[in-house]
Amino acid sequence: MKIRLLIALLTALTIIAVASLSTELLAASSSDTGAGMTKQCNHSYVFHFSGFFKGDLIYDQARVNSGDYALYVLEGAQDNVMNITARETRLGLDFSWKDPNSTVKTDAKLEFDFYGLGAEPAGLNTMENKAAPMLRHAYVKVTKGHWSLLAGQTSDVISPLVPKTVNYTVAWGQGNIGYRRPQLRASTFADVSDNLRVKLAVAAARTLGGDIDGNKIDDGADAAVPTFEGRLAFCGKFGSEGITEIGFSGHYGKEEFAKQKIIAAVDDSFYVSDINSWSFNVDAMIKPSSKFCLKGEFFMGQNLGTYFGGILQSVNPLDGEIGSKGGWGMLSLSPTERLTLNAGYSLDDPDDADFNIPQTGEYAQTFKDLNSVAFGNIMYAMTSNVTAMLEFSSLKTTYTYKTYHEDELSTSSKDYDDFRVQFALKAAIN
Repeated sequence: MKIRLLIALLTALTIIAVASLSTELLAASSSDTGAGMTKQCNHSYVFHFSGFFKGDLIYDQARVNSGDYALYVLEGAQDNVMNITARETRLGLDFSWKDPNSTVKTDAKLEFDFYGLGAEPAGLNTMENKAAPMLRHAYVKVTKGHWSLLAGQTSDVISPLVPKTVNYTVAWGQGNIGYRRPQLRASTFADVSDNLRVKLAVAAARTLGGDIDGNKIDDGADAAVPTFEGRLAFCGKFGSEGITEIGFSGHYGKEEFAKQKIIAAVDDSFYVSDINSWSFNVDAMIKPSSKFCLKGEFFMGQNLGTYFGGILQSVNPLDGEIGSKGGWGMLSLSPTERLTLNAGYSLDDPDDADFNIPQTGEYAQTFKDLNSVAFGNIMYAMTSNVTAMLEFSSLKTTYTYKTYHEDELSTSSKDYDDFRVQFALKAAIN
């Protein structure tokens, strides 16, 4: 009951915030003469391309998921693997409109890369020379003063920072959470003083769940309520030319599914059950100058698979949420305008107390218990838009095996390691 009241309250607050902001934006978009929306406006229109072309050559000492990128080390004996890909190549279309009769600014973005069908060579359509596009961003944003309203698909509000890696997946599943999803977002900021700015963002986002009951309906959509995300951040000056920022963010959502009752006399009786997804996160960045930057994030929560937390594990075989905690930190040095050095460490540690399995009959289940990566890379700007990159990383994934056999539950674990070398050449679309 408390959870439903909380959901109702969050829904009401989001609707009020969006409605208030929409009213201001609509009022500002009307002309002073009262012609309003019937008047044909003389918009100032700007368009440009963004993105980059990127080619990667990758060597792995062991098999990883999935090769073109590295989320975790796969089980099995070490087996040298080489991948060459251009699928991270990214194309963006950026639009901007400014109505001279209004103080409202409109922006829109469309962006995609070529990981649309994953990276597993399961069929002709996913082979390296026949890659499919994947939608990354598609949104419209209207801004008036310190307020903005965004509708469409873009990055999560939570945990907004990313480590600077050559690896495509930027430590996802290894301690960095937050992805992209459709959402309605309201943002604002206030300058408290010359040295302090406070930022606030809230969003009602689509809940991307699984299909536990197999009814061909996403369990997140079946819950009929969005996931709520929010972030409060404080940023200010650091020294004479530096900046610093610390943010606190979180989300709450739920998924709904049908579950069969454990009643011997009623074999076909079902009831509605739900699982919750939540997180609490801290992000921080200190940049004393253009030559030095230290940043990182911490997270904790449960049912985080669609946020790339919990090593992509959301629930156990008993449909219970899997909790996890972790984070990452990275140091960047730019001794010259052309050269940047990055080094960092990232860790995702699911709660093994949530690795529960049915204790009936014969049952075995494998869980990923720990996932980490230590990385270092060199990025050298050969020209104003072409950068050569070389990255070395050490990955470790711990697997936990649980077996129920002859009324006895047994547990064992094993580590798998990979050493990865990745070279890339990237040309930015200026």
